[in-house]
Amino acid sequence: MPLQYKLYHHLEEEHQDTITSLAFSSHGTFLAVGSLDGKLSLWSTLSGRKLHVVVTGSNAVLSIIWMMPSENHLLCGLANGVVISIHIDDCVRRGSQVTVTGFTAHSSSPVEYLAVMDCIVVTGARSEVFLWNHEGTVNHESEVIVTSLAWAHTKYSERTLLVAYLHHGILLWDAIKVKMAHFIYVKTLVGSGSMSVSRDGNVLVVSNVTTGFDIYHLNNSSLDGSVLQLSNGMLVPVAFIHGGQAVLGGSPCGKVQIWDSTDRSLLGTLMHDRTCALEGRRGYVQLWHAVEVEDVAP
Repeated sequence: MPLQYKLYHHLEEEHQDTITSLAFSSHGTFLAVGSLDGKLSLWSTLSGRKLHVVVTGSNAVLSIIWMMPSENHLLCGLANGVVISIHIDDCVRRGSQVTVTGFTAHSSSPVEYLAVMDCIVVTGARSEVFLWNHEGTVNHESEVIVTSLAWAHTKYSERTLLVAYLHHGILLWDAIKVKMAHFIYVKTLVGSGSMSVSRDGNVLVVSNVTTGFDIYHLNNSSLDGSVLQLSNGMLVPVAFIHGGQAVLGGSPCGKVQIWDSTDRSLLGTLMHDRTCALEGRRGYVQLWHAVEVEDVAP
């Protein structure tokens, strides 16, 4: 018996550019649509109703895959090499919470292909194929906690707002167009001072949860290097000083250290008296100033 196909839904009025990818959820209940316009839209296949839209900024959505057998969790590959993970509390109900996290999978190549097997995610970008442990890159069950805010002039916008989250990374928000411009996956410590932007807006230093400070190039989100400084889970602030030529970082043991921001060499250590804290004395503040020292001839 021949089959006959009839059009029963026409999904439109959302995307302003070429459709690049389509993906059904595990039971065929929802359809995810990606486009060059930087949007991912989610539709009900039964009613043809648009349920949710995720805007990735100017980064085209090139690939989509659902995390089977889930009906509310999917991954998207973007043109800037980032993979975003999208969790929707209730796909059917409009206005339900949508959590978007992500990580840089390929530094400069578009993520055109995705494949998933259990917790292993495979990303394909031009000649590169990488395997990722998905459990280690997404924290959708963690509480969303903002840890720091900063302004920067980046390639995305001359007014870029950086929002750091405890478990989820750093969101770059275009304050002029009022939309998300980019996302950097890192882990930052609770409290203000957990990240700092250089004066020229090109470099970001972040205080991570376990190993110290990570330095990123904002224009391509690449990791430039790290400074090892164990924090023991405590609040450890960090800041650029001397016009971005040095990094000032705290520690849980009463010392503040200064590193060269280029080669990460240790330039100096400023000590606090630990006995004040150990003996229960009140907190205190020490002010320091840099003094040029003349080279002494041998």
